Amino acid sequence: MKRLTEKLQAADDRADLTPLIDCVFLLLLFFIVTAVFVEESNLFEINLPVAAHAEVRRLEEVVVVGVSKAGRLSVGESFVSDDQLWAHLDALNSETPIQTLIIQGDRECPYEKVVMAMDVAQALGVDEITLAVERE
Repeated sequence: MKRLTEKLQAADDRADLTPLIDCVFLLLLFFIVTAVFVEESNLFEINLPVAAHAEVRRLEEVVVVGVSKAGRLSVGESFVSDDQLWAHLDALNSETPIQTLIIQGDRECPYEKVVMAMDVAQALGVDEITLAVERE
């Protein structure tokens, strides 16, 4: 039987990092699970126009069309050219009929792009077309 001093001398001096690594992974998992995921992620910055009498509503299963200050279009998470807007919304509408279309146009965006998005939505038979604004 070895004595205590012989055991201590034979023991390795390095610290065991396994518990530390476990704690780091648990913290990482905690922050990933509790992170707030933004549902509406825009591909470009949009400064919405301000409206004093805007109505706040909660809508589910909507399609969001974004119009940037420069006139670029986005549908959900992807950029869309003017020529592709019809085909992209038609494909979404054929999968699941679009109930509500929200147009998020920058306050300085070309009005023509907003009208084009509304025209495509009406042609596809979208029930409700809504313009996104900020409240005062």
